[in-house]
Amino acid sequence: MELYGLIRRAVRLEGLSQREAARRFGIDRGTVAKMLKHPAPPGYQRQMPIRRPKLADHEGFIEQVLDDDEGVPKKQRHTARRIYERLRDERGFDGGYTTVRDYVRTRRRVRKEVFVPLSHPPGHAQADFGEMLAVLDGVEQKLRFFVVDLPQSDAIFVKAYHSETAEAFCDGHVAAFEFFGGVPLSILYDNTKLAVAQILGDGTRKRSHLFAALQSHYVFEDRYGRPGKGNDKGNVEGMVGFTRRNFMVPIPEARDIEDLNAMLLERCKGRQAVALRGAEGIIAERLEKDRAAFMALPEVPFDACDQRPGRVSSAARRIRRWYVTGTTTTRFRWPMRTGRSS
Repeated sequence: MELYGLIRRAVRLEGLSQREAARRFGIDRGTVAKMLKHPAPPGYQRQMPIRRPKLADHEGFIEQVLDDDEGVPKKQRHTARRIYERLRDERGFDGGYTTVRDYVRTRRRVRKEVFVPLSHPPGHAQADFGEMLAVLDGVEQKLRFFVVDLPQSDAIFVKAYHSETAEAFCDGHVAAFEFFGGVPLSILYDNTKLAVAQILGDGTRKRSHLFAALQSHYVFEDRYGRPGKGNDKGNVEGMVGFTRRNFMVPIPEARDIEDLNAMLLERCKGRQAVALRGAEGIIAERLEKDRAAFMALPEVPFDACDQRPGRVSSAARRIRRWYVTGTTTTRFRWPMRTGRSS
């Protein structure tokens, strides 16, 4: 490395010719040219692909083994040693183990899943739940919080609930739409049972009853990631961690969950004045592009409760109806005439 520096300074700063530098330092002119081309020793660079003549007839078999391994548990996939043994025993391979090992290592490196930065058009969202601790009225409690993220603008909405229920899931959507001032064109989810009752054989999702009513009310497109692939909705996955580290550290204290949510809402609004590295303008400015692409809010918001029809018998005097959101549980009772349905 020291010789590299001496030769590059002599030629580039002192004006020494490559021929004279080779003579002065006692090296070949081709080596001088290489030193001028690379600021550090580049190491050996292979010009031709590796030839494995003994393995040529068996590469298709190895590729098939690696393809089949994608569908089995990781702990029961073929090692390079096992592939070599199968080639030797089943196909009469007479080459060495290192030849097989090097080939398998190269092919597995090529097969690895690669992630590239994505560009997100305005008007689309991702949603997920996270878990947090909070102190409500002096008592430490474990809560769930719902996050909606807009990847184009990086604007977020967060609301806490006592539990992760279908009513809380739908109520979070209603509150998020009101906060953003519109309805996203589509929302990306994982395959939570709050939204997906069943994944059918052809890969389509059968929505849960309450979520289907929500989706029909706001007519946004519901999209889903691949099972077990959290990176499909990496933006909101990251925002769940971000809000927990930044909005909920130290552990927040509030009188009740309504006060806690008011605190979280103010932090969501405050974050819109932030300019993120690598992005143009502040979040609030980019949020306007999302809002321009949003659908308008319906005249009446969705009622995020489980409503079921029932019949009152002549023996009944009162009927009770429960409304459950993530924040409160309210019970209404009223006298009913006997024999009427509700």
